[in-house]
Amino acid sequence: MEIRRPAPSEPDAVRALVQTVVDEVYGGMWAAPPLPIDEADWSLAWVAVSEFKIVGMVLTNEAWVSDLWVVREHRKEGIGRQLLSCGEIEIAARGHFTARLRVVKSNVQAVSFYDRQGWKVEREFSHETLPIGMLEMSKVLERV
Repeated sequence: MEIRRPAPSEPDAVRALVQTVVDEVYGGMWAAPPLPIDEADWSLAWVAVSEFKIVGMVLTNEAWVSDLWVVREHRKEGIGRQLLSCGEIEIAARGHFTARLRVVKSNVQAVSFYDRQGWKVEREFSHETLPIGMLEMSKVLERV
């Protein structure tokens, strides 16, 4: 498995991965798939590639982990942990010593994953537009 930036031809594949995992995890919760996803510059992501296929991604913005997704068949292999670590290093390199993220409160697997990686719940709040509870989590980073 390799973690790298997407090739110039791959941003659409990154977006497709995000859409697939969002639909799988959240489809039916507040709407039927395909669910709307925020448009981002997917070329700025880090991707995990296994056997020439993108199987996970992380995207950061300033002090925030914006997206972290791993396809179902490659979960529990350490890919999410490696991608999150990559994102944390990127955030620290920008000079931020506390990283932040938002996660759907009912996504117990994701909340537990972040907790195991040293992230702590800072606050609970309602999503701005969707009828779901959210958690904001943070982690103090090592200086690079």
